[in-house]
Amino acid sequence: MNKLGLCCISMELKEQGYSFQTMTYKRFASLPREEALEILGERILNNLIVTNEHIRYCHRNNLVYRLSSDIFPLITYEKANVDLTDLPNTTEILDAIDLIAKTIEETGVRISAHPDQFNVLASTNPESVQKTIDELNFFSSFMDCIGCSADHNSPINIHINNNQGTRQEITKRFLENFNKLDPFCRARLTIENDDKQAAWTVQELVEIFYPVTKIPICFDYLHHQCNPSYNTEEEAIKACYATWQTKPLFHYSESREGNNPRAHADYANKIFNTYDLEFDLDMELKQKDLAIAKYEEIRNEQDHNKNNQEILCGMEA
Repeated sequence: MNKLGLCCISMELKEQGYSFQTMTYKRFASLPREEALEILGERILNNLIVTNEHIRYCHRNNLVYRLSSDIFPLITYEKANVDLTDLPNTTEILDAIDLIAKTIEETGVRISAHPDQFNVLASTNPESVQKTIDELNFFSSFMDCIGCSADHNSPINIHINNNQGTRQEITKRFLENFNKLDPFCRARLTIENDDKQAAWTVQELVEIFYPVTKIPICFDYLHHQCNPSYNTEEEAIKACYATWQTKPLFHYSESREGNNPRAHADYANKIFNTYDLEFDLDMELKQKDLAIAKYEEIRNEQDHNKNNQEILCGMEA
């Protein structure tokens, strides 16, 4: 069965008041530290409560769920120098994490993460690499705490985001830093094809990167459309599919009208082709669950029309 995925935010839940809260370092540093820690702790607790509601929402609607990157603002930011144990409401935060773990155990919702673009394991800047390692390890440790499996059923997906050197040199640099990650983080990591020309295509990832790293390749429909490889979309999808040992999690979006084909549309206007493969698919459309609902309407209408056509053809025969 191919399940659709909600990316971070439900527009329906947002209308009900379930919104993620962030905190900038500028704001944090402008306050007395005790006050700053209190505000930060309240916002993290809110974000965990909101996360739990989103997982329950996905269970009710038969969706997979991508964790927000904004659950723990400033926690991995070196200048802030904050640990969860520094927060005055640490006990409440840990209880909220336990509640999420219980919800996942009860519902079986598939969980993934897609940390921000600054995570570049193949960077030539040691500080950037260490920042990436800290961020990815933190995400993975949180997924441990909420009971996610330490494998690609609970993927942490990133881009290579680097073109410094040959593809082989970049792959070697990536692998060296990948091996510095915690074991469970390494077991979850997947890599996605890029949308910009001259960036990494599906074919380069499958034929150059994967044989060295054995890291599964996440296929992104829109990125492949913007930065194509292989002869057909079907060939590209099947090449990515073959790199997974578990059920793959891919990404879908369409281009927004305008001059930038990489910009994501609010809603889908067509039905994607799975080529008879079974995988889950994060819907990276701007209107989130509203876009998923509209897509389901389009698909149901298409199926209805197809059934009517088959009945009509049978009567004519």
